[in-house]
Amino acid sequence: MSPFVLQISSGRGPVEVRAFVAQLAGRLEALGRARGLALLQRDALGGTPPGSVSLTFDGEPALVDDELGTHALVHPSERRGKHGRKRWFAGVTRHELIAKGRALDPADLEIRVARAGGPGGQRVNKVSSAVRIVHRPTGLQVRATDERSQRANRKKAIDRVAAALASRDANARAEAHAQKRAAHDRVERGAPVRVYRMAKDELVLVSLE
Repeated sequence: MSPFVLQISSGRGPVEVRAFVAQLAGRLEALGRARGLALLQRDALGGTPPGSVSLTFDGEPALVDDELGTHALVHPSERRGKHGRKRWFAGVTRHELIAKGRALDPADLEIRVARAGGPGGQRVNKVSSAVRIVHRPTGLQVRATDERSQRANRKKAIDRVAAALASRDANARAEAHAQKRAAHDRVERGAPVRVYRMAKDELVLVSLE
């Protein structure tokens, strides 16, 4: 289990669909709790009502798989006559939560020492000063041979591992942010996984498609 973000978006739609987004977010928040997920954070973007709402849950992401996709709100439209109906669409997507500034766990490091090769005289060749570190969870490997002492090379190698992981995390966060922005702007208008109507200002599920 790990934290993840459930995003509900209007696709930059009008105020009517934004109101639908806010109500749908409330339904999904309650549904997540009922299924054993812990709500860590709720963020609303794009004014009032919000253009999108992000729910950060902790738990098993698969528990909300059936909610991913397009949700449609169907209601009467006076402009289309008594029997006319109109649909508003909102998209529900799931995104991985990339932690920022994760601490490097020494238990994840496999550290090996060896004799350093190359220029530096007999001392470099005879003393096991080179350090190679493998970060087990990611398979990332670094090697440090710049310094004469094993201790200095060990510190340098650990620093390089930390820097490489920080760079990976930054890139992953940037990609996740781009995916969320794309989901915010794009909502598929058709083939909804859930269809609702309004009853006394509350969403009522009327069909599964």
